[in-house]
Amino acid sequence: MSRSTSYAPVGDKGHGRESSWLSWLRKELRWNKKLIPIKIIQFLYSGGTNSILPYLTLQMQELGLSMRQIGWIYAFLPITTILGPPISGMVADRTGNYKAVVLVNMLLTTFLHLVLLYLPGEGVNRLVFTCGESLDFTSMVWDKCRGCHDRYDGANFTVALKNCKYLCDNPPATTFDLCFDGEEDTTEFCLQHSLKEEVTINGTVTATYTEGGHCGHSWYDLRVGNQTYSGVSCPSEPCSVECEVGGAPSCLLEDEGSPSSVFWTYFFVRITANFFLSSLFTMMDAMTIAIVKDLGGDYGKQRLLFIIGMATVPLAAGFLNDWDAGSNGTSFYLPALYLGAVLCLASAVLIARLNFKVDVAENNMFHDLRQLVTRPEINLYFLVILVLGSNWGFIESYLFLYMGKLGSPNYVMGLTMTVGSIIGMPTMLVADAVIKIIGRHNIFIISFFAYALRHFGYSFISSPWMVFPFELLEVFTYQLMWVAAITYCPILAPPGLLATMTGVAGAIHFSIGRGVGSFIGGQLITQMDIPGAFRCFGVIAIVSGVLYILLHVFYFKKKIAGREMELKRSEGANSGMEMMENN
Repeated sequence: MSRSTSYAPVGDKGHGRESSWLSWLRKELRWNKKLIPIKIIQFLYSGGTNSILPYLTLQMQELGLSMRQIGWIYAFLPITTILGPPISGMVADRTGNYKAVVLVNMLLTTFLHLVLLYLPGEGVNRLVFTCGESLDFTSMVWDKCRGCHDRYDGANFTVALKNCKYLCDNPPATTFDLCFDGEEDTTEFCLQHSLKEEVTINGTVTATYTEGGHCGHSWYDLRVGNQTYSGVSCPSEPCSVECEVGGAPSCLLEDEGSPSSVFWTYFFVRITANFFLSSLFTMMDAMTIAIVKDLGGDYGKQRLLFIIGMATVPLAAGFLNDWDAGSNGTSFYLPALYLGAVLCLASAVLIARLNFKVDVAENNMFHDLRQLVTRPEINLYFLVILVLGSNWGFIESYLFLYMGKLGSPNYVMGLTMTVGSIIGMPTMLVADAVIKIIGRHNIFIISFFAYALRHFGYSFISSPWMVFPFELLEVFTYQLMWVAAITYCPILAPPGLLATMTGVAGAIHFSIGRGVGSFIGGQLITQMDIPGAFRCFGVIAIVSGVLYILLHVFYFKKKIAGREMELKRSEGANSGMEMMENN
């Protein structure tokens, strides 16, 4: 057999290499038409779920749940993320119907999160500042009295007046005067502010009660610079000025009594919704892998659309919220939640039309499950995922806290997520090709040492802007690592347990790993400062990387090679059977 080889013309070897790279790039960028539906599904469900999740805390506050109650809800949510994915995976593997399990999770996720919008609430306890032409017409009044109201008699308050408006049909101006009175109720001086401006007031208050059972506060010492004044007024006859007040003590905002029916109703609906949401995330991974395995293609290219959806749709949802805020006096997040629900339902329609095959367990499922927990190579894989997830969880839990201590604005914190998404987009185009060249085990090794570099790097920064060079390493610690981790599942999973293993891997990394990292990180931070905790995790990452290298060289490498050979023989046999049936 002869082999024909094409050569670049003499003196044009560089051009030949360039053509080779361009042809490879065109091949990588070309979309497999059979996989276009799963790409669209990834975009829709990613954009939909990420439009809903950021606003749920705001919605809980609007229902009147206290920060203590919100904390209890978030404390129980990880239980659902640990239980949901493995249970859904076992059901999918037992029935062999991935599509039905994904559809049920998608529809129940959408329905239950919409139910949250229609739960009755207790309302937020608002503090309103009303300012008139004299001290007699100036007050701060709560919607509801709380048990700690008297505790703040004679306390110092620093509050922010915001969203001010005139209480009359024809406002005289877009500004108002805030005047400070001296010892004999004579006006000393006035400051002019815009109605849209946020104004900070600092002083001492008394606890008062008004007719109708409302609680309030009156100022008797106000401090402006080095001067102290007896009160404040707004000479804008005949209109008074009303402002929302922010910055009051938290206990005045919360209900100190026992949890109400509103809390328990929200708690059970949200816990159930999160069970199906966490199941949906891992089942989408399992279904995507099964489709790629059946139809051919790269997992990373399908996940590219997931990242694009996560980066673009929530941004559009935010603009929708801002656009709607002026015409809606109630919940300012409703457009985002409805948009998310529509996109999730659209993805469900496309999922229902998918057609693909999955491996079904030949033996008793419980026999195969026993292999899942007793095979040493699978246990080692889960341990690696756990350690990597712990590193990820520590950064996710404490990086923003650290940036806040460095004086970071909120938008800089948000930019860290944007940078990660932008870098991830081109990475996903070539992720599978890179992993084939480098090897999954080397991706894990690089990920461990990239985590070490991130941890040590964060520990020495002096400005929040200095996090961005280390955020670029997320390409290795999350994007490539997770593609390598997920594409290990078809190799390691016993026949017919792909969905179960994918679900367990997702639960270990994103739930158990995050919990372990957050807990250990919290303990380290209490014993030392945050930079010290980052350095400890840097050492853990280095030691874990070295141990993994040794375990891979002396054990894991042989096991993986054996599993890959088994997989190729199985696929070859299945291909032969299909050809015989077609003939």
